[in-house]
This record gives sequence, C-alpha cells and structure tokens, in this order.
Amino acid sequence: MRTRTLLATAACTAAVLGLTTLTPATAAPAPSKASTADFNGDGYPDLAIGAHTATVNGAKRAGAVTIAYGSATGLKYDTATVISQATPGVPGDAVAEGKWREVSAHGDFDGDGYDDLYVQWVSKNTILWGSKNGITGASTTLPEGTSTSTDPGLLGAGLGAGDINGDGTDDIVIRAHGGRLGYTFAVLSGPIDRTTGRAASTVVRDIWKEDGIGLRGDGLFVGDITGDGLADVTVVGHRDYKPASTVLKGSRTGLVKGSGTFKEYADYSNLYGSAFGDLNGDGYLDLAVGLGYSPFNTEVVRDAVSVNYGGPKGLNTTTPGLLLSQSSAGVPGVSEIGDRWGSVLDITDTDGDGFADLLIGASYETGDDAATTAHAGALTVLRGGKTGITTTGAKTLTQNTVGIPSASENDDHFGSAIAAIDSDKNGKPEVYVGGNGEDGYTGRVWNLTTAPGTGLTGTGATSFGLTTLGGPAGASNFGYRFAG
Repeated sequence: MRTRTLLATAACTAAVLGLTTLTPATAAPAPSKASTADFNGDGYPDLAIGAHTATVNGAKRAGAVTIAYGSATGLKYDTATVISQATPGVPGDAVAEGKWREVSAHGDFDGDGYDDLYVQWVSKNTILWGSKNGITGASTTLPEGTSTSTDPGLLGAGLGAGDINGDGTDDIVIRAHGGRLGYTFAVLSGPIDRTTGRAASTVVRDIWKEDGIGLRGDGLFVGDITGDGLADVTVVGHRDYKPASTVLKGSRTGLVKGSGTFKEYADYSNLYGSAFGDLNGDGYLDLAVGLGYSPFNTEVVRDAVSVNYGGPKGLNTTTPGLLLSQSSAGVPGVSEIGDRWGSVLDITDTDGDGFADLLIGASYETGDDAATTAHAGALTVLRGGKTGITTTGAKTLTQNTVGIPSASENDDHFGSAIAAIDSDKNGKPEVYVGGNGEDGYTGRVWNLTTAPGTGLTGTGATSFGLTTLGGPAGASNFGYRFAG
C-alpha cells in the first residue's frame, strides 16, 4: 500500500531468511517520490486538506479536516469526508476560535494496514485512524507527557513519520521536552495503542549531549535517504551559534549516526517546508528544505531551498548539496522580502523523464502588478536530472497561467500547500496546489496536470472548494495545509 512499508517489509524479510539486507544495487530503484497516503486501503492515494477556520455547527473558526479519496477516475469529491471536533469519536468540542488543525503527517501508526492522519493544534497531538471506510472520526489523542526522559512532553513542531526500526509499523518523530528544554526529540515507536495513545516504546534523544546540536524549531526530517528501507532522521540545528546538522540512520535497534552535512546558510535561518524524492535517479531519496532568513538588515533577501542528495551512509558526501533561490541563474522571478519562496515543497516526476522534479511554493509572491496581485502566490518547478537539480527549463505557474481557473489577486496565497499524488494510478501524477486566501480566505485547491515531455501545465486544470466536498461555506482557509 505504501512504498515506505513495502521497502521496510522487504528488508525485514531478508533479515528473517538470514540474507544480506537489500541495498539499492540489488533492490528495485527507490521511487521518485516518498510515500503517499491511502486511508481506506483501496490502493489509490488520498489527500487530506486542512480548513482551520471553517465554521462548524455555527461555531465560527472552529476548524475542520477534509479527506478526498483516490479512485480509477481520480479524487472523488462526492465521497469525501469532512471531520471536525463535532464528529463522533473526535476528542474535544467544536468551539468558536478553536481553529482545530493542522493536517501534519500520515502513516500506519497502529499496524492495521491502513494509513492514519496526524493532526496537530496548539499542544494537542491527535491521530485520526484509517479504516476500510477511510477516516471516520475514530481517533486518539496522544498523552501530553510529563517532560521527563521516559515520558516526554510533546510539542507542536518538528514532526515526522516513518518506519525507523523496520517492524512494518510507522514511528513518530517529534520535538519534545524530555529533561533538557529545546535540545531533545522523541521517537514514539509504533504501534500506537488506540485506547491510551501510548507508543509501544518511547526513546528520548538528547541531541545536545549525544550529537552536540541544539535543535532548531522544525529541524527534524524523516525519510529513507540511505536506501535500506528504514526511515532516517536528518537533524538540523546549531552549535556555537553556527548551523550544525547530523544524520541518524534507522536500524533494528534504533537510531545510529550516519554521515554527511546539510547544506545551509553560514548564518542563522528559519526552516520552511520539506520534501523527499529521487532528484538524480540514483535510487536514493534526496531531501529538499526551504530556508527563510530573518535579518536585522531588512534589505537582505535570503529565502532559498537547500537540496541535499541521499547516499548509503546518509547525506551524499561526493555530490554536495546546493542552495537555490530566485537570485540563482535560470530560476524565474526575483528574490524579494516576504515572498516565502520554499515555504512548501514537494517532489515528483512531472515530465516523465525518469527524474523527479522539485515543486516550490511561494505563497506571498507578488505578480507584475503590485496593486492587484500582492501576495497572490506562485509555484516554481525545477527539473531533476542525472546530475541532480538543474535550472534549465525551469517554469513558474500562477493563477494567470493559461488554463488555470480564476486569476491572481491580492492575498490569494496560491502555493500555500502542494501535494503531488497519482490519485488514479495512471502513471502521471497530479499536482494539487492550495490557495487559502482565495475569495476572502474561503480558500481553494487547484488540480494541475502533468504530461510526458511537457511537465506541469495549466492545460486541463480544475479547482474545488470546501463546499465541493460537502463542507460549510465561508472563510475556512481551505487549502492551507495538505497531507497525502
């Protein structure tokens, strides 16, 4: 069902038979994109969409989550599910200004064969359980913890999911209070108990003590960059006021140190969105992360995307990472303060050449007419190739691109979320783009098509809103976050 689990299962089977664990040299090549979600187990990828200011039973800005299910004809809007805290089984109550949010991750956290949806809001962490009927409201809130080394206090940042120990069940990696404020994260190993919310086992890692790194806010990235079928954790933080990073490889006995350095600015930067995918076709997943700089000198523009190539021991040391921005040769647009270029990312093969491409959202990008398109938003595509990312053939799409419904307007925030999935399994992924500011923050999602040789295009594009899926009308910020 999920690429991540299938690879882990293959590796586990080899271990049971006494064989050497599969390596990319003997196993099938890694997919061009990391795993997608299948909440109802029918084999078609699904998409969860947040609407954190949706009105629920008259309570304004209470928040809701929607799930559209894949099928042989693509996402099915008429079978979509709208879940809120008014849904039976969901903890809490739908209250005004509750802003129940955010769709944050997915994975099979209880080992039943169905993907589950991880939702965060404030300091709450809830799992909505998948089933043959999809996401129904059956859910469990994880304990907040007592901020000790054995019972960490879970935070709402630095979240990732993947099968780290190869048991076929996804694990949760999350920033936590565990005895040293700001310097620990927790690995909650699945299966998660659906009654108590407790993990099968919990390990708190003091990365300052063990790795000499102070963790930056969202600096935990979970994905199999070593190609062994087990998820790894790339940690990005600081040491002596300078950027520092480490790769912690998944193993049957937990995390072990890998090699390689995350490519970053020489000065302090914020971390935006991230994505895993095989950009150079070598069989290893690569890691792209958006970086946003907040300088004292506001004339300095430093939004960029850090591209880091995977390898058998961690981040590739022979193919160094690189930084790309709108100031890089061949990249469309101009670096400007507040564009949020790289705030969301995804990776998929848009043009069918066998190499994954990098999709970059800039939800605050302003168009040619600053008076009418301030913060209208844009989506940039950088092509992958044998040597990795190239700016040759780069393109940018907006709501003013031919074929894309509607038009770029002030505060549309087109590009606030991106998800590339092949919902109909026809071999050509669709790219879903959120614009949470569309129509006075009602929000909207666009479905952009891809084609061999052409890549991402506005031709044949469609769009839908929360009401299309059976949800309420009004300012819901629909399309602000995706998980899928």
